[in-house]
Amino acid sequence: MRLFSLCASLLLCLLIGACQSTSPGSKQRSEKSLGISASIAKQRASRVSQVSYQLHLDLTQARHFKGEAQIQFQLADTQQALSLDLEQALISQLVINGQKLYPNYDGHRLVIPASLLQGGDNLIKVDFSSPYSHEDQGLIEFIDPKDGLRYLYSHFLPSSAQTLAPQFDQPDLRASYRLSVLAPSDWQVASAAKVLSHQPISQSSLWQFMQSEPVSPHNFSLLAGPYHTWQSEAEGIALQLFARQSQAESIDAETWLSQTQQALNYYQQRLGSKYPFGHYTQAIVPHLPSEFRASQAQTSFDERSLPQGTPRREILRALAEQWLGNLVTLKWWDQLWLNQSLAYLVADDGEAQLFGPTQADEQQSFIRSPEQVEQQIANSLELFSQDPLPSQNKAIAQLNQLKFMLGDTSFYQGIAYYLEHFALQNADLNDFISSLEQVTKQPLSQWSQAAFKRAGVNRLEAEFSCAGDRISRFDLKQHNGDLGSTQRVKLGLFTLGRHGLHKNLVSEVNYQGASTEVKRLKGVRCPDLVFSNYQNKAYVRVKLDKSSLETALLHLGSLEEADLRRMLWQSLWESVLAGELPLPRFIGSALVNLPAETDPQVLVSAQDQLKQAKALLEQMSPNQQRYSRQALNAIAQMSLRLTISNKADPALQSLWFDNYLHFAVSHQAKSHLAALLEESESLPGITLTPERRWQIITHLNRYDYLGSERLLLKEKQKDNSTTGQAAALGALVARPSAKEKRQWFERIQAHSKESDPQLLAKLTQVMRHLYPSEQKALSQASAEQRLAELAEVDKRNSQAFMQSYTANLLPRSCSYASLLRLQALLDKPEGYSPTTLRGINQTIAAEQECIRVQEAMQPNP
Repeated sequence: MRLFSLCASLLLCLLIGACQSTSPGSKQRSEKSLGISASIAKQRASRVSQVSYQLHLDLTQARHFKGEAQIQFQLADTQQALSLDLEQALISQLVINGQKLYPNYDGHRLVIPASLLQGGDNLIKVDFSSPYSHEDQGLIEFIDPKDGLRYLYSHFLPSSAQTLAPQFDQPDLRASYRLSVLAPSDWQVASAAKVLSHQPISQSSLWQFMQSEPVSPHNFSLLAGPYHTWQSEAEGIALQLFARQSQAESIDAETWLSQTQQALNYYQQRLGSKYPFGHYTQAIVPHLPSEFRASQAQTSFDERSLPQGTPRREILRALAEQWLGNLVTLKWWDQLWLNQSLAYLVADDGEAQLFGPTQADEQQSFIRSPEQVEQQIANSLELFSQDPLPSQNKAIAQLNQLKFMLGDTSFYQGIAYYLEHFALQNADLNDFISSLEQVTKQPLSQWSQAAFKRAGVNRLEAEFSCAGDRISRFDLKQHNGDLGSTQRVKLGLFTLGRHGLHKNLVSEVNYQGASTEVKRLKGVRCPDLVFSNYQNKAYVRVKLDKSSLETALLHLGSLEEADLRRMLWQSLWESVLAGELPLPRFIGSALVNLPAETDPQVLVSAQDQLKQAKALLEQMSPNQQRYSRQALNAIAQMSLRLTISNKADPALQSLWFDNYLHFAVSHQAKSHLAALLEESESLPGITLTPERRWQIITHLNRYDYLGSERLLLKEKQKDNSTTGQAAALGALVARPSAKEKRQWFERIQAHSKESDPQLLAKLTQVMRHLYPSEQKALSQASAEQRLAELAEVDKRNSQAFMQSYTANLLPRSCSYASLLRLQALLDKPEGYSPTTLRGINQTIAAEQECIRVQEAMQPNP
């Protein structure tokens, strides 16, 4: 009996040990687990080559799927162990080169001992099961609330292919995949390779796929579910479109596929190479962290981000990434910007060629980011630790400058050379620039280093003198840039006439060094305004000369070209932020010029700058308090007047009303908003949508309008939607109530990665509204605690949480004391995550900006 008990105990211990070695140690997904470090990736790439995966997946069960993986690869040496990436799986069997063993697995990495590896060919077999993801990474499972149908779709960028199967999850270890999938019989399945066969098995179907072209793990894909499908063909390329059954009737599939065909034909001619894969599948899916995700031979589109009608631009950009991102893939994550920016530039050119010139609708494109485009990324988790838009827009602008310098023909010949010589390989910026150099025979390396790898924004200024109404000398002055590289711009010269500013001359100019004399302009009529980056060909900050500045401030609205008006507003605003133009002069110019503005995009851009001006004035309080009150009231009154007068133009009227809502801080204006909300007053043409009603309620509560809390409670009872409840929370938190803010602040400070995921979304909303710019006293009450506990909060939380925290809760007061307090954070020995460090530096830069603006408003001694 004792022997039996001993054996039973021993068996129990072995079973427990086996379970502990083959299953993840925690149900909570660690954020660090999905990350791949650059050092590990480099070390593995030096040892591993010729990788291929054979995968069989059973998708017939909900919540979990089963998998069998065979990984073949060549190994250069057996001096040390090798790791495979596999996230949160339950391993049932592991065989290494024919030998079974208990896996050394911590839920994130599967370590293969050196003693079982062999130089040359290796074969690893893993049987496993894994949970589906319900977040925005991995193999995502979605249950349609409309009909209960279950759908699967993948999103593996940057390093969550490891949630699908064990693999070397890094971009420079491309591999061929041979996939088979067991799925319910009514499902459709698509992946990176073509379907080889599809046969019924009992209540299921077995899908077999051809071997894929070599693909980086993050660019592999899988779609599976009862999708509604449409099919077409373009020059032998099979085209498919997938959508949920409940969404199918709302999709214009014919237009979608015909525009895909047009884009495919255009790219094959323009890029000088055939579409690299035998088929192309597009899927409209419920949720992605970006507008779309272009994997090899497949693109998923986030249905929430799609514009009304067919998303022409997104179709073009996603398809361009099949060449610039999948045919040629990045080596490491610090180069992702190159693939995407090239694809976007090519796609925007294609849109203009296929459908005619379109007005740019991304106001970010004129905003100059001082950060370098290429950021060092030590771990794949850092890829999205900041807003990618400024860097991406800077990259597109610099590539556009390169195209302008070289000419369209040479630029696209260089792309064709790049695609031909690095097809189905990994490449970087040096490879792309060397391809252009091969074609153009021009040295470009120094230019690319300055454009993409150096911080700062080049400032360009025209200096000219006139004699007898003719230019006697014209120079282009360059500041902060790479003085050794040649740049190219278009100069626009404008003359003030009876009916406004008229274009007199446009001249293309190469410039280099601190000063370049433009001799060809000598003798030209003396201009009233010079814009030294006409049509936005260079990524530079334009500083207007004194004469041009005065002309723009008074007559900007009389320019015919909308894009130029928009760029001039941006130049004026950048001069404000640099402390070169007093803020009151900018606001005065807006009051003079904006009433005549008829272009919605120009108006959106200028109104956004006015909103930034309002935030700066509120941060300066109590300094400039009298001027601030007068200026904000003037903008509110102008906005209301233009809301009323533009009732014949719904787009303009809507923009002016939303601007009025933002600037309605006087008691009279707030009373008017409350009356509109309660329908005792109305504005012809203005409809108070639920979103707009919540904006009004949030505004009234933020500025403590009498009765605003009652309006909040009433609206909350009326709108019980998820969106409404989130808006109600924001309005409640925005109230200037010390007690309410303290309670939420303590919940924010106590948050950690292990907290309820739904709480993160709620706290992100809270952080956005907790300390508005005018509530400085309430913010200062917890300012010291926020700074003192920042390092600990950083250690406990995800980068998504810290992005919101640093953007909204680092205290600012537009003073040197506040600046010194923020700068002292950088001296603390504990250090910060890259996300938090970036947030600190951005807040310091914003505080310096506010101080410059404030000092420029002081009267000269």
